[in-house]
Amino acid sequence: MEANFFRRLAAELGPALEGSRIDKIFGPAPGVWNLRFHARQLPKNMLFRPARSAGHLFFTDNKPANPQDAPADVMWMRKRLQGRRMLEHHVDWPELRLAFSLTPSREFSEYTHVVFDMHGKLQLSRGLPEGFDSQPEWPAFEDVMGEKEIWRDYPHISPPLRRYLRGLPEDEAHAQYARIALGETDACYVARGKDDTPKPPLPWPTGDDLRFETALEAAAAYGEPTLFPILERTENKDLQQRKKSARRRIRRALAKLDQEQARLEQFRQDRIKAEAMQAELYRLQDIGDAESVELNHPEHGAVIVELNPHLTPSENMERYFKLAGKADRGFPHVEARRKMLLDEMERVESEHLPEREQSTEKPKQVARLPKRYKGLAVHVFVTNDGFTVVRGKNKKANHDIISKAASTFDYWFHVADGPSSHVILRRDHPGQEVPETSLRQAATLCANKSWRKDDSRADVMYALVKDVRKVKGFAHGQVVVDDTVGVVRTEPDSNIEKQLRKEV
Repeated sequence: MEANFFRRLAAELGPALEGSRIDKIFGPAPGVWNLRFHARQLPKNMLFRPARSAGHLFFTDNKPANPQDAPADVMWMRKRLQGRRMLEHHVDWPELRLAFSLTPSREFSEYTHVVFDMHGKLQLSRGLPEGFDSQPEWPAFEDVMGEKEIWRDYPHISPPLRRYLRGLPEDEAHAQYARIALGETDACYVARGKDDTPKPPLPWPTGDDLRFETALEAAAAYGEPTLFPILERTENKDLQQRKKSARRRIRRALAKLDQEQARLEQFRQDRIKAEAMQAELYRLQDIGDAESVELNHPEHGAVIVELNPHLTPSENMERYFKLAGKADRGFPHVEARRKMLLDEMERVESEHLPEREQSTEKPKQVARLPKRYKGLAVHVFVTNDGFTVVRGKNKKANHDIISKAASTFDYWFHVADGPSSHVILRRDHPGQEVPETSLRQAATLCANKSWRKDDSRADVMYALVKDVRKVKGFAHGQVVVDDTVGVVRTEPDSNIEKQLRKEV
């Protein structure tokens, strides 16, 4: 995050959070924090992801999915921070640090401040270093434009700032540099790259940018479309790791099983030796302490039989028969174990990975769902534009896809004024636009399983999942819709079922 933008963001964020109580702390992904405050004027979630150049710090009403088991660092932070109020704020903006003093804690009184460090992490501090709030020096304009690595001594003289100033006429560059030094920027801007992905916000324009009056708005405009896809991908990292570990464990077990089968195969060959000794046992009575003997098997011909000189011929024969018997008993167990391992490997490979690896690319024609959907009774479809659509098979599934699986920024579809299946159109991030074709196809899939399925037309409303509420005491599938995005008039069409249906 650029330092001068962070200066504006901290100036807005600090006063907004002063006096707020930290109600909940989540860790939706490694290195990502979600804090929820007891403050009506604030959006529901504040997401914080420290990173040197492309960090995130913004408010959003969209709640990211959280892991079932909170990581150790999240539990540690909850115990020491949850329930405390954030008081006076302090800013070291050149180093991208925003700190708040905290209300006292009986159990953890040594931690007096919480620090949001964009270069480091969310941390509790036993106090702030001297000069934390001090303002930086601003070098002469000529030095700013002349020294290549001036940012090493003056981190607020960032490369983006120098590029901006170089693009201006000299007199205007002088004036803008003075205004930036005084913190008098008018607005914040978010540019977009070639693939339409937002770039980190800046307090000055760089071309065809989106303009925002506040840094909080710019931070959210950048954060939602870039962080939520990261969370979507990392949500199933534990699944990928489990799959990797499971594959490795199963392959090791199969390798050991191959070794055991080879050993049993050798024991099975011992039956031939035992039978050869049994056929010519009379010849072996005077064998003495010989270590091997050549015998003639009735079916297999000449056989070399190794002997234990400390055992009698009869004892050697019995030993070979016992080993052969061990092979006979062992082979069924080996085959059963092998089948069990192969079945387990098949189950591991059938677990679903994230739906789309890159949100900035055109969605691929796949039907992979996050693990949140595992075990739900749903049908899955992929629209012509590549968006995944999930439809509940029954009332319980209709309830579960909203309460357990769908993201808050997904679209929910339901036929107006009567019963129908619940349909979810999945989005990668809150700002992702959905083409009209996909909206209409999702509406048609909803109408096909509704009270209007035999009519020529049906009106299907759609809303953000966050605006669809389950009410205690209502039957499964009954919800209250606080707000809708729109209504799609469509024609029920059974042919679309086969065209878009995908196996998962």
